[in-house]
Amino acid sequence: MISIQSFQCERILPFLSLFALFLASCNGQPEQPEVQDVVLATVAGDPITLAAFTEFSALIPEGMKKGDTLLDKNRQVLNSLIDKRLLLAEAEALQLADDPALQAELSFFSQNLLLDLYTHREISQKIVVTDEEMEAHYRATHRDRALRFSGIMLETREEAEEILQAVADGAQFMALAKGRSLHRDSGEQGGDVGGYKLKDKVLPAIAEAIFPLAVGEVSAPIRFRFAGKTHYTVFQVTDEMPLPLAASEGKVREEVFGRKRVARYQALLDSLKSEYGPEVHPEQIRNLNQHSQQPEGDLYALPTALNDAPIVSFRGGQISCHEFMQTARQIRAGQPELADSARVAFLLETAIVPAFLFTAEAQAHGLKEDPNLQQRIRNKRDDLLLNALRQRYVDQHVAVTPEEALAFYESHPEKFTAPLTTEIVEILVSSDSLAQRLKREILAGADPAPLARAHTLRPGASHHDGHLTLSPYTKAYYLDIYDLAHSLPVGQVDGPVQVQGGYSVFKVLDRHQKKHPYNATSRRRATAYVKIDKSKRGYVRYVRDLREQHPVEEFSAAIERALGAPN
Repeated sequence: MISIQSFQCERILPFLSLFALFLASCNGQPEQPEVQDVVLATVAGDPITLAAFTEFSALIPEGMKKGDTLLDKNRQVLNSLIDKRLLLAEAEALQLADDPALQAELSFFSQNLLLDLYTHREISQKIVVTDEEMEAHYRATHRDRALRFSGIMLETREEAEEILQAVADGAQFMALAKGRSLHRDSGEQGGDVGGYKLKDKVLPAIAEAIFPLAVGEVSAPIRFRFAGKTHYTVFQVTDEMPLPLAASEGKVREEVFGRKRVARYQALLDSLKSEYGPEVHPEQIRNLNQHSQQPEGDLYALPTALNDAPIVSFRGGQISCHEFMQTARQIRAGQPELADSARVAFLLETAIVPAFLFTAEAQAHGLKEDPNLQQRIRNKRDDLLLNALRQRYVDQHVAVTPEEALAFYESHPEKFTAPLTTEIVEILVSSDSLAQRLKREILAGADPAPLARAHTLRPGASHHDGHLTLSPYTKAYYLDIYDLAHSLPVGQVDGPVQVQGGYSVFKVLDRHQKKHPYNATSRRRATAYVKIDKSKRGYVRYVRDLREQHPVEEFSAAIERALGAPN
């Protein structure tokens, strides 16, 4: 039934529209659409507005927009948007969105987005770190002081215990270090490791043991690896220096926030468990275990009778065995996990049940309708459709012959030449004085390899006599010495350089830039290059052919007006 008011509106609105047109014509000004509603093109009848273009263009880095003029650059972007719309129209026509694997991936992505949004709003955004908490944690973790300390390194725990007893009986730590420490350089200095150290700059095992100590106190024996062997070291705090909170403020804030986040997460989870009352069904876990022990078939495909059975039930819903297995597939839980009842129970308790409870609560709060979340889901859906389309109808049909791969290798030598590489022998030690002594020995003619084998603290390097290969591929591991080593001539010895973990001394052995031989590895790379090139060209042809199936109309006048001048 139509109310009188709605009837009157339906009668009046057309009249008002006509009256507006009349006024516009009287003023000599034709009616103009909103600027962002200007249609630049249509794809299969679907309009591409200026607003859609602007949103799409914002996602493309300026450096990727090619053209001599602004209009040229914008036309290129518009063509890319048209191509995307063509591809999505084809994906819809082929019903690729109905693919179960694609739907499962999109569902998993959507759930993770929803969980992130919920936990951000209900946990992270509600955490406040006060100045008082910062101050208390800074002092409780002993970051309010820098320490100077000495150490005595020994082979066995028994020897370390003897040192502790000797100190307790009145022996001088410095004298014991000079006579007993296997760390020769610091031992010569009475065990002094040199300088005042911040807690976060000391190895955690050492820091946790010595920073709670008062000046003069001695630590219990600390076990760690040195020069490829297990040793035990006792430390004595010899002096301290006060430090302001500013010296470790970032780390302190991160730890306080992290602790509060864990506590709030657990409190929220406990509250939801109380509200929803999740109950795990052990018999279904056993059924899943038995299924997962089958030697053949799809691990995640359950018998029909088991699919809908609840592995967890709670007020207002359940987690079916099928849902559990689909989640297990997404997080790549394998046969060892799924065939073990304890592991399945752990997975449910720590991950899957919390995720389902948080998701249920997020949906109850209406977060699923968040505009930004929905846009990100639409973008992900588009990406999945485009990838599926390209994989099925372009990439899957690309083949490369051995002759094509060899021809590419021979005509593109630059792609098969290793980057400039410097080979060095490095010795990383804990003190500057030991590094200086080792450098003098190398300069006097000593072979650096056995010295590295005996002294270096670089993880894994003692097994290779301290040999390091410095190239762009390994730069991230050796940032502190990378540029210096590349700048030195072959044969030069340099250092000590202070790096994370100690002091580095090294000798440059070689520098080269070699072309890789044509072997199995080079053949695979050449094949990949050719396949990528063929795929790109095939993709261009595929998109061009789509224009015959899905008509495209471009409105040149609107494009030039809207895209030819700066906003």
